[in-house]
Amino acid sequence: MFRSQLTSVIFVLFFSLPPIYGYFEYMQLVLTWPPAFCHIKRCRRTPNNFTIHGLWPDNYSTMLNFCTDDEFVKFTDDDKKDKLDKRWPDLITDEADCKGTQDFWKREYEKHGTCCLSSYNQEQYFELAMVLKDRFDLVKSFRNHGIIPGTAGHTVQKINNTVKAITQGFPNLACTKALELKEIGICFDRTGKNVINCPHPRTCKQTRTGIKFP
Repeated sequence: MFRSQLTSVIFVLFFSLPPIYGYFEYMQLVLTWPPAFCHIKRCRRTPNNFTIHGLWPDNYSTMLNFCTDDEFVKFTDDDKKDKLDKRWPDLITDEADCKGTQDFWKREYEKHGTCCLSSYNQEQYFELAMVLKDRFDLVKSFRNHGIIPGTAGHTVQKINNTVKAITQGFPNLACTKALELKEIGICFDRTGKNVINCPHPRTCKQTRTGIKFP
């Protein structure tokens, strides 16, 4: 049921706009683990779930940024702002400021979202990011594979293999200098329907003490 609903959403999002701007070949959904992020930044809130950093359209040979001069338009619908703040919060501001200024969403859209205007307008871009985020419950799946918040000593290979077992694609990983897992990048084809191996995989440094999942 969920797969058929997801396919319908992706189909509508992908085909409702004609090609207008440049070309992107895949997208990376970058998810932040707040407990690690907030060890290096002064956060106003620390959710115990992965949150969206961004949805980054790209191609295989060149990094795409600021592809057009299309400007972010603030969201006014309270329900949409609630859904975005739940999945895509600005961790260094409180909820009211995040929904009010919308600076984080503006930065991500103008830097990355403008690079997929050939397929998704602003509304569709943010909707797609939320759909893709909701596709995987990484915290629950990590627990099932023995990677539990507050634990340490995990190998890079174990984390990579766990994410691949969940998503069916080889991810990107980013860690803090203290070797805490900070971000996971999940790559999709340009339709957003299929997970792919990230074309230019990045990972964390492997040490004898392993990776922490705070």
